[in-house]
Amino acid sequence: MRKIFLLSILLISISCYSREGGVEYARAHVHNINHQCGYYEDCTPCSYWGNEHCGYGGAGGDCANFVSQCLVLGGGYPKLTGSENCRGYPCGFEEVGAKRLGSCLAEHGWTRTCGYLQAPPDNIQAGDVLVYHADSCDSFDAHAVYVTQGGSNPLITCHSNEQLDVSYTYMGTSMPYYEWLHYND
Repeated sequence: MRKIFLLSILLISISCYSREGGVEYARAHVHNINHQCGYYEDCTPCSYWGNEHCGYGGAGGDCANFVSQCLVLGGGYPKLTGSENCRGYPCGFEEVGAKRLGSCLAEHGWTRTCGYLQAPPDNIQAGDVLVYHADSCDSFDAHAVYVTQGGSNPLITCHSNEQLDVSYTYMGTSMPYYEWLHYND
């Protein structure tokens, strides 16, 4: 009986999302991608869709892929797979589209708050996600960032283009719809 109890505790601790681990990963990899240069789908160990360092230089960037890595590889969040919005492509754990990433996290039970220049909800903290949208909260013209500090003026970190601990308002002019996604601990 004791072995079953200890195994249950171990499984619970393995499946818990670590906000601190995600923030550490974001800061470690914002200027140092977690990918060997080569073909972007090589998964060595991650893909890289942006063009700041190496890899795929086509349309779009590496923003949602980077946020997925912060969640799954840094924070121990379960793989983002299982639906049209949670594709786990190409390395089996990430969502590479910013709008789809927001929808994926909402499908996983994250609290979603979105609106024109939406102020950060009181519960936003490090380890949450912000997706900027150009035309509406459902726009595919979007950019995903990882929240690295919470509070009334959250700081974000992201790829495409690389930003480390900047104010959440930095995209407000070009993408004024803010989709806040809060992980419910």
